Amino acid sequence: MTTAYDSIGKSYAATRGADPRITEQLLNLLDLPKGSKILDVGAGTGNYSFALANAGYEVTAIEPSQVMRNQGKQHDQITWVEGTAEKLPFDSTSFDGAVMTLCMHHFSDWKLGMKEAARVTGNGPIIILTFDAFSNKIFWLFHYFPEFLEKDKNWFPKIDNLKRYAKNELSKKVEVHPFPLPHDLIDHFASAGWARPEIYLEQLYRSGISSFSSINPTSVDAGLLKLEQDLKSGEWDSKYGDLRKRRSLDTGYVFVKVL
Repeated sequence: MTTAYDSIGKSYAATRGADPRITEQLLNLLDLPKGSKILDVGAGTGNYSFALANAGYEVTAIEPSQVMRNQGKQHDQITWVEGTAEKLPFDSTSFDGAVMTLCMHHFSDWKLGMKEAARVTGNGPIIILTFDAFSNKIFWLFHYFPEFLEKDKNWFPKIDNLKRYAKNELSKKVEVHPFPLPHDLIDHFASAGWARPEIYLEQLYRSGISSFSSINPTSVDAGLLKLEQDLKSGEWDSKYGDLRKRRSLDTGYVFVKVL
């Protein structure tokens, strides 16, 4: 698992928060009693660790980035651990379940990360929030930053490959639940501003999104300039303005339950 956020995550806590709709889905899919031991893999600053702890779980938050851990939320029921998804420093069946929220694309080996999660959870559920870059649900942001989609196709595993690996190698069943993004999402990851295009022009907002730091800065500047021009001229609203009236949009994000 990479530590890209050691360099880009210094202001992460300012723009990324635990959205209650995501928390609700994590709780529903975990479907475990209060007091259960949950591993939060790639916990970041612990937004969802904190939400799960507040819901009554005993949470271990594992995160490789020191910068992110330094911003980590503290709670009596959260234990912070330095480590990577590919080599979890825990005994087998140490946890009742695990969550991976928007972190799998940072794994150096997603298969090994899943294998390790299955090892430490035994027969418990593994809940993954990820992006299906092959879903053909083309989000308008890709028109301004086309490199994002190519990068995402290299970063994120195909859902079919994930399902096949879980079945054939881990002897697990997989459920896939699409997650249309609310218009007022407070966890500001890449597609969260689908109805608020102006927000992408803010440096602070972009700083919490790894996609912007993953491509050539010249391409980022060109995309931002084009977006700013289209917003000023009304071109963006002419093409996509109806999105401002919508309450949710399926841009390809899914919850995957492995059990």
